[in-house]
Amino acid sequence: MEVIEIRTLIDITNTNVRRSNQGTQEQLNQFRNWTTLMQCIGLRAIVSYDREPIADIQDLTGLGFGAKYKGKHKIWTFRFRPEQSGAFSTKSGPVGLLAQDLDKIPVIVNLTETINIHCAVFDLSDKDLKNTLVMAI
Repeated sequence: MEVIEIRTLIDITNTNVRRSNQGTQEQLNQFRNWTTLMQCIGLRAIVSYDREPIADIQDLTGLGFGAKYKGKHKIWTFRFRPEQSGAFSTKSGPVGLLAQDLDKIPVIVNLTETINIHCAVFDLSDKDLKNTLVMAI
């Protein structure tokens, strides 16, 4: 079974705060981003995962993010397995459909990100503003 990894500069923390009376507005918005990501993934596949997204500070040099983002920043990494191998495959690679599904999907910003996001979307295609990477590992 293939493993797919999503790395993003967008806060996708799974806080499990589903209503405003369960936590802070920030926690609610973090969960909204997480839910948005999971709904996009779920368009084509049922997935399983062992752990929630992990956030850590890394140097962005050479990782594939947009040229505008330099230095050390917070990156959320999420790994999962689709129920069926090849669920996101195209002729160009094993995650082409997922990249298409996620690109330009709106998100909530100004949470705990360490970058300044000009357009509040998962960006997988702009050479300067790409804030999300999808790869099979």
